[in-house]
Amino acid sequence: MKEFKPLPARPAPIQTAGPIGWIRNNLFPTPLNSLVTLLILAFLATIIPDLVSWLFIDADWEGETQAACTSEGACWVFVSAWMQQFLYGSYPTDEIWRINLAILVLGAVIAAPYLLPKDLRNKVGVPLFLAFPFVGAAFLDGRLFGLEFVSTDYWGGFTLNIFLASASIIIAFPLSFLWALGRRSDMPFTKSVCIVLIEFFRGVPVLALFFMGSVMLPLFFPEGTNVDKLLRVWIVLILFMSGYMAEVFRGGFAAIPQGQYEAADSLGLSYWQKTLLIILPQVIKVSMPNILATFIMLFKNTTFLLIIGIFEILSTTQTALSNSNWLGGHAAEGYLFVALVFWVCCFGMSLISANIERKLDTSHRS
Repeated sequence: MKEFKPLPARPAPIQTAGPIGWIRNNLFPTPLNSLVTLLILAFLATIIPDLVSWLFIDADWEGETQAACTSEGACWVFVSAWMQQFLYGSYPTDEIWRINLAILVLGAVIAAPYLLPKDLRNKVGVPLFLAFPFVGAAFLDGRLFGLEFVSTDYWGGFTLNIFLASASIIIAFPLSFLWALGRRSDMPFTKSVCIVLIEFFRGVPVLALFFMGSVMLPLFFPEGTNVDKLLRVWIVLILFMSGYMAEVFRGGFAAIPQGQYEAADSLGLSYWQKTLLIILPQVIKVSMPNILATFIMLFKNTTFLLIIGIFEILSTTQTALSNSNWLGGHAAEGYLFVALVFWVCCFGMSLISANIERKLDTSHRS
């Protein structure tokens, strides 16, 4: 009997696989979608050439004054001339190395959980996180380390946005966790206090909180106590972040099956052992997307500090635009630069969050 050999597998038709298949399935699957795709392409073809020409081809890149902006394109000279102020505010030039070192240390603290051995991540990584805001603030101030004193009036720029956001997130993380536990508590007084705190800081607009922190917070300190404005803002940001994060944690607690609590109790674990070793890792896992969204929200809300006279990057940009030497209408370049640096940071946070989610994924899917 004649033996038949199977034919080798043939590649998928080009119409259904590869770039052509992707275009057919996503851009031109139906007549209506095809029409919308063509309209969008026509719109992009109309604006992109002029936009690219304004942004890059006809733009002015070299120079130090407004006189260097002679073309009809973007004046990136404005951004380069004010770059130091955009990044560091009015911090003394000779002491900028302290800010750069603090940012590098922040990066090292963030990378510590990835670099440290598993048995040291909690013992070393967590204390580093909690200590960074206080050590970093003292280092930038300088007096505790025997360095030149730099008043917070000179702190500013984008590095101030980064420092305030990161320091607020780090301190608010454990505080919000305690608030979430308090809201789930069986003790009426503790539960009531936590509910009031959470709902107040979630329900009041952040601008109102900034004004209250700037004007009302000193009233709660002893008479004659001079509370630094930046410290007041930091306290407000921590409490604001704690209110939102507490609700994120509460949602995570509600998503954990009751069997996890019962299994921990059956092992004879104490309340804090059960909460920290069994429940908290699962809460962080299921809440990671919402945690990231809250982080990004706080990071962007630091731009509201310009309302109360804190010279973060957006306030510095407005100051630069009102400078008598640059009254040439460079608002588009300034705000595009601010938007770009915020987008880069937020996108970086998204990548870190996605990496953490992959590490926490225990579904064992292939």
